[in-house]
Amino acid sequence: MTATNHKIRLTFWGGVDTVTGSLHEIEINGRRIVRDCGLFQGRRTEARRINSELPAPPADVGHIVLSHAHIDHCGNLPTWARQGFRGAIHATTATVALCDVMLHDAAHIQEQDAAYLNQKTNRQGLPPIEPLYTAADADRVMGLFRGYHYGGTAELGPGALVTFIEAGHILGAALNVFDLETDGHRHGRLGFAFDLGRHGLPLIRDPDYMEQVDDLVLESTYGERVHSRAEDAADQLATVVHRTLDRGGKVIIPSFALERAQEVIYHLAQLFADGRLPETTVYVDSPMAAAVTRIFERSEHYFDKAFAELSERVGRVMRPPFVTFTSSVEESKAITASDAPCIVISASGMCEYGRILHHLKHGIENPRNTVVLVGYQAVHTLGRRLAEGERRVRIFGDWFRRRAEVVQLDAFSAHADRNDLIDYVERVRPRRTWLVHGEPSARAALAEALRERRLTEVFLPEKGDSVDLA
Repeated sequence: MTATNHKIRLTFWGGVDTVTGSLHEIEINGRRIVRDCGLFQGRRTEARRINSELPAPPADVGHIVLSHAHIDHCGNLPTWARQGFRGAIHATTATVALCDVMLHDAAHIQEQDAAYLNQKTNRQGLPPIEPLYTAADADRVMGLFRGYHYGGTAELGPGALVTFIEAGHILGAALNVFDLETDGHRHGRLGFAFDLGRHGLPLIRDPDYMEQVDDLVLESTYGERVHSRAEDAADQLATVVHRTLDRGGKVIIPSFALERAQEVIYHLAQLFADGRLPETTVYVDSPMAAAVTRIFERSEHYFDKAFAELSERVGRVMRPPFVTFTSSVEESKAITASDAPCIVISASGMCEYGRILHHLKHGIENPRNTVVLVGYQAVHTLGRRLAEGERRVRIFGDWFRRRAEVVQLDAFSAHADRNDLIDYVERVRPRRTWLVHGEPSARAALAEALRERRLTEVFLPEKGDSVDLA
């Protein structure tokens, strides 16, 4: 598709009626700007096709604006670099640091996945499978980043300026406002509010509100759900930890290595400091979570007042004395082999890969244990099957009876819920709102709620749809 001169066009390429693979494009004054390059995560064959077949020639794109470092928003950047993107990538300074960890880890997974599959294809005489991208591609893309603080702006060529606004979602996450003009005439402000966070989350500050936005692209992940209060997360965690330790079990927490693991550590530090939990050994069994935590320790200027107050009480909030960060496989095996009561935080958050699978394999059939789900569980994942109460689950190809307690704590969500999203639209008052980043039922429910309140014109774009903003 050729860029259109003297028009401003918005195209919805990815993360539209799903919550993964975020990708949107702005065409202005004959130039192309992309907002987010997320990795689509789903069934292997479909994911490979979507992630490798890019909607625009990467060499034709001059700028990429990145919201944050979650893989569904940044994870396909190395593919763009591999296929010829040489422009600039604009993000907050914390997002730049986190992407260095996240993208190299994703490249390692791509390389391992290809090597595993090639063991089978070689035996069948089939051509070898290439990884979607490699560590060298991750190295290449990291050289294209430019970092900004909240409130900072970036020039994206004639007629396009982007501002970074606090999203309140994870460390460094930003909402973006684009000021757009053609032929010297201002045509309005386009805002992207995803991933939009919640008020009262630990560590990070609350989201900021955009001003004078004409068009808003808004997430709808939880468009049909209302969370427990974010302030209730510590209480929920304390209750389940007490119950499990009292019966001599392990608390097994599948956790995203970025933000959720650090959030759980924060709550445990507070609970121990307040005497609400007996101090017990906490293992963070995820090398990537350990690497991300080191970035958190260098980024305290991003955090809120409550973090500073807790630091005065306990010292190193992100690395308190009761937490052991494991690195070697031998250390991880020792944790799974022990029956001693403890708390284990391990990736991945949806129980699809990583060391958490070994902890579940060894602990899922013990009725003293509890599996605590603290994040969104996508369809077709082991985490979703556990959340839905399945009695038999498959891990590493073997079947296990679920005898452990399974608890899902919804107060831990870092995404705005239905009420938060409606409040954001009511405060921002855009002329038009485009709902994306949500499963179909969630998008439809939020659209209905917004239309009932007559706050804005509401649209539900499909993948590949374009709209002329000017």
